[in-house]
Amino acid sequence: MTFNILLLAGSLCGLIMVLGGIILLYKGAISLSKVSGEDAFTIEYKKELRISTQYPALGIFIIGLLFVFFSVVMGKPNTNKLVVKGKTVNVTEPVNILLKTNTWSSGLSHTGKVLETFYPNIDTVQIIVSAPGYDSHIQTFQISSGGGLADLGDINLHQKVARSDMQPSSIAPLPPGTNIPSATFGGAQ
Repeated sequence: MTFNILLLAGSLCGLIMVLGGIILLYKGAISLSKVSGEDAFTIEYKKELRISTQYPALGIFIIGLLFVFFSVVMGKPNTNKLVVKGKTVNVTEPVNILLKTNTWSSGLSHTGKVLETFYPNIDTVQIIVSAPGYDSHIQTFQISSGGGLADLGDINLHQKVARSDMQPSSIAPLPPGTNIPSATFGGAQ
């Protein structure tokens, strides 16, 4: 939460500097006119990096845009991408992929109100490939060593239940006047 407030404050400061510079230009307090070489705006860092401009009013805009830029870069979420790649062999049903990670627990006890922050380090992931009527294929991957790619190769799911070959047209109709009793489950209706 504090980090989010700092990011918002940094971007607001940058926007205020840029908008303030535009207002100062409009009022005539600063101008974009060129100044002489001695009066140039110069920034130097350890005698290795030197930035100089003949238009010192641009410094307000550049500093403001730097505030916004660094807020956007620092606020970018740190997410890891995992690509799961593979091919099922002789599976006619739709295939589901389930990812499971470790369970995190805090070990703290609470008295009614719960407020905790977790910083999960997802390093190992278990990939479960399943299809209706087939045994599941389970494989564990180390994300750090895979480079974001989990290559399952050819996935052979073993069929547990065969699909019925019965066609609806092969079902005989009931004789006319036959009443089908209503179904009851556990005696309750």
